[in-house]
This record gives sequence, structure tokens and C-alpha cells, in this order.
Amino acid sequence: MRLLPQSFFGRNALMIATLLVISHVVSYFTIQHFVVDRHNRIVMYLASNQIKLLHIGEETYLPKNLAVGFAQTTQLELYPMSGDSIPEGLKNARFHRGFSEQAERYLGENTEVKVETSDGIYLWISEPLHPNFWIRMPIGDYEGNNPMELFIFSGMLLFLSLFGAWILVIQLHRPLKRLAFAAREIGRGDYPGKLKETGPQELVSVTAAFNQMAADVHQLEEDRTLLLAGISHDLRTPITRIRLASEFLSDQDDEIKTGIISDTQDMDDIIDQFIGYVRYGSEERMEEGNMTELIQQVVEASSKQHEGLESHLCELPEARFKPMAMKRLISNLIENAFRYGKAPVIVKTFYNENNIVVSVRDHGKGIQDLDKNRLFQPFARGDKARGGKGSGLGLAIVARIVEMHGGEINLENHVDGGLEATFTLPV
Repeated sequence: MRLLPQSFFGRNALMIATLLVISHVVSYFTIQHFVVDRHNRIVMYLASNQIKLLHIGEETYLPKNLAVGFAQTTQLELYPMSGDSIPEGLKNARFHRGFSEQAERYLGENTEVKVETSDGIYLWISEPLHPNFWIRMPIGDYEGNNPMELFIFSGMLLFLSLFGAWILVIQLHRPLKRLAFAAREIGRGDYPGKLKETGPQELVSVTAAFNQMAADVHQLEEDRTLLLAGISHDLRTPITRIRLASEFLSDQDDEIKTGIISDTQDMDDIIDQFIGYVRYGSEERMEEGNMTELIQQVVEASSKQHEGLESHLCELPEARFKPMAMKRLISNLIENAFRYGKAPVIVKTFYNENNIVVSVRDHGKGIQDLDKNRLFQPFARGDKARGGKGSGLGLAIVARIVEMHGGEINLENHVDGGLEATFTLPV
């Protein structure tokens, strides 16, 4: 299980949230040291002076009634601790470590300070010189705890962190999405054109490098196509001469003539397969259409050449595909099934989870030690059990057309015998 988010937005949001938490922790300790501790020291300094004035009549020449009057003016209250009688406010008061530590600086060690919150905020102070008394002193009004303020503050922090992550991601998401789309187009044999070189400097550099790579790949494809077209043209001329020459052979050489014509036809077909593998479908545009009708047309055309072709087609939704390339794909699978397998050949279609699924199955012996990845490579051949001739480009062309449409293809030996080729296309 992956704990960290995989998207760029999720990672940036997590990073910003982590930095916010760290900054809050640092801010907490900073405020605690430079603000809260100093505030507590000032409060306890003033409180200790007032407590000393409360007892000054007993310790100095100042008249006690003057000290008491001062205490009354400042609302200081003195509570003797006798028996089990404990004031209600003291029962509800909570020990305050910060005030207690600062109070020890002015009133001596073991001074204890508690805080009461009722109609106001009160300090309860027990000093070591008068351990049997608690002094209650008001220090401010109590406005109550409002957790909603904390929620609003936390929500604003969360919103700002996510908004910052979104701003950061949006600057990178669109160019990266364009790069990913263009890379898929190049992988399918299409040239997406030059991408706009905009955005941060790093993305401009990456986009410029990608544009150069795409242009080089496109130029390489054109050069290869031109080279193969030239080779096929040059080869077809002597092949045609050989075929014409064979026509002038005598009737006694019919067997030789038939063999020469068959071999020259195979050579011509192989050349067509070379050209088809390099350029088939790359120049054709995607069109919206009905896949069921297209497959039915291919099946009807193949039925005129082969016996034992069956179809079980369901109604498929509208989809985008290259019609000529798709016809070539399905006809190649049907031809392979008749050439290397046995009739009947069954073509099926169905719709599954937003995907169009098409399968072509024969009733031959299948392929022993089926190596799916190798069979889809150019010039790869199946085992000798299926026999046949060819250049080994048929399945490579099929795989290329499926990849061009963003789909997947798979070969499996059927449990009841024969080989089943299944390809899936997204709608």
C-alpha cells in the first residue's frame, strides 16, 4: 500500500501542509519564550508587589489599614485555609505551571499559582511565607472559549495551503499533460506538431527538447518510408520482368512456371507488408463510426474467400477509429486464423466496462510454448505446428494498429482448442 500521494498536486499539498505544521511548532516555541514567558513574568511581578502590600502593615511602619484599603481597592481577597472549608473558586481553579515558575522568582520557592475562570479570570496564589492562606486576585475579564474561531483559523490555513499547491501545480500540469499526450501520439506513429514553449524556464527547456526529438523521429520515419518505398519500387521491376519471362515458358514447363509465378507473388506480398508495417494508418485520420458495421463488412468480404467463417456480433456504441486501419487489423486476424489454423473461424464482439472487445478464434492446434511478446515483434513467427509462409509482419501490423488506437491485444490458446486473438479498444 502506498502511503504517499502519487499525484504532483497531492505531493505539493502534503509538502506545504508539512511546512505549515513545522512553522507552527517553531512559532509556538518562539511565542512561548519571547511572549508568553515574559507576559507571565510581568503579571507575577505586579501580583507579587500587591501581595506584599497586603501584608506590609505587619512587616513595616506603614499602617495596616492603609494596606488593607489598598488591597480592597485592587480587589485582593485573603482566604484562610481552616479545616475542610475550601472556596468554590479554588476548587474549580487549575494549576498553572508558567505562573508558578515566575511567581517563585518574587515570592520564594514552592509558591503555587492556580487560575480560575468564572465571571472573570482570577489568580489563586499560595506563598511560602503564609502557607495557611490563599490570595485571590482578578487579572481580567473572561470572554469564554470559542472553538469556532479555532476551526475557522485552521480551515483558512488548510484552504491557503491547498490553494498554494493548486497554483503551483496548475503551472506545470497543463504543459506536462500536453507532453504526455504528444508522447502517446508519437508512440502510435502520429506526429503531434510543435508544442508551445511557454511556462517556467525549466518547462520551456523540456518542451524545446521534446519538440526537437519529435521532429527528429518524424524525419526518421519519413526517411525510412522513402527508403523502403524506393527499395520496393526497384524490386518490383525485376520481379515483374521475371513474371513476364515465365509467361513465355513452354507448356512442358507448367510446373516451373506456376512455381515462379507463386514465388514472385509471395515476394510482392512481402514487399506490401513491409510498406504496410512502416506507414499503414499513420496518415489516416480518426473518424466517428459504428464498429459493428465495419466488422460486418470485413466478415462478409472474407466469407467470399473462405468457408467456415462465423460471426457473433453485438451492437457496439459509437467510437473513434481509423476505418482503413481497423479493416486491415480484423482482416489480418481472420487471414491468420485460416492460414495457420483450421475452420471454423469465429469472430465475436462485446462491450465491457467502456471497452470494445473483439476476438477471432480458430480451431487449429494453437501454438505450443506461446510467447506473446515475441509474436508481436516484426519478423517473428509462430511454431512449426501452425506452418505457413509469410514475412512475420502480420501480427506486428495488428499490434501497431491496436496501439495506434490506444488499445491492447492478447493471444491465448483456447481451452477447447485453437488460438484466440482478442483486442480491446477504449470508447
